Amino acid sequence: SSGINAEYGDSSVQLISIGVSRYQQTMLRLVVVVVVFECLAAQDTSVSLSKDPASSDKDAVPDTLYDVREEARLIREEAQQMRSDAYDTMSKAFQVKEEALASREEAMEERSELQLSIVETLSLLRGQATATSLYLQEIRNTLNSVTGRIGEVEGKVDSLGERLAALEGAMEVSVEKSNTVQEMVESNGDLITGVRSEVQANRLMTASIKSRQEVLMSEVRLISLYKMTDQSTMNLGGGGGHGSDLAVDGQFVYSHWAPDTPVRTITHTLNTADQKLWIDLGGLFRIHRVKIWNARHCGTPWPCRDRFVGTHVYAGERLLGVATSGEFIYDYKVAEDDATYARSVTLHQVRAMYLHVSEVQVWGTGPFSEDDKFA
Repeated sequence: SSGINAEYGDSSVQLISIGVSRYQQTMLRLVVVVVVFECLAAQDTSVSLSKDPASSDKDAVPDTLYDVREEARLIREEAQQMRSDAYDTMSKAFQVKEEALASREEAMEERSELQLSIVETLSLLRGQATATSLYLQEIRNTLNSVTGRIGEVEGKVDSLGERLAALEGAMEVSVEKSNTVQEMVESNGDLITGVRSEVQANRLMTASIKSRQEVLMSEVRLISLYKMTDQSTMNLGGGGGHGSDLAVDGQFVYSHWAPDTPVRTITHTLNTADQKLWIDLGGLFRIHRVKIWNARHCGTPWPCRDRFVGTHVYAGERLLGVATSGEFIYDYKVAEDDATYARSVTLHQVRAMYLHVSEVQVWGTGPFSEDDKFA
């Protein structure tokens, strides 16, 4: 911007100097012409006074004066033109000066904007430099961490190499043992063939036994005979002999009425509430039917069969039914689509009454394991 201002200033000064010089030269020439003109005029007057007007040179002086006057007029016009040119030059010089000043102001504004832009750029570069320094520091820390991890990996690789070497040694030993076993197999080929034949025969026998077991497990049969039993209390009338095992002894067709006879084969509790009779089946069975043979040893006015009313019959935790009337035989059946599995059967008399039965028959299939139940 300073170069532009200097260039415009020098141009305006040069234009003004050239105009002034030309104007001075023109004025000097005009002064010379005026002096010559005055001298000629004075000479003309003296000649006219000293000579005869009729002389031969009378026409020469006026021509010279005319020429001088004409030249003076031309010089005057040229001077006026030069003055006008000088004014135009000065106007152009002033205009150039104003343009130079405007250009200088614009240059100053551009300079200020450039300085502001430079400051902002320097601030941005300083911030970026700080961020770059932090990033480089983070990269340096990461490289240090990676270097440490590489060292650990190298240590692990060395350890792995040692383990691989040991594994190769073990594999060599295993190969040797495999070769030995292969030789033994080849030498005992007949024995192995015999063992394979026996294994095949045992597989066929196992399949046959499994098939028979499946048939046995699918057959509904009596599963309560001679199983473990217990009851809440035992009636000792007639010398006792009314244990819970009489409920699964298979004797249910006839029972004598007398308490002290050995053919009175019934279980018998005391006359209190919550009397129970348990039958442990010895395994997990699917229950299909529970048949109870009531006692028949007494009649009116208190039939023994009515004492069973109110008794709840359970297969495990499942209630199969409740005796609501006095019967000689109670038969509780489980629907085919309602599979019930249990390890025990319980008779529970909730009333304050005797609990006595001749026989309890439980029919079912099994036994099954807990993870092998199927309906």
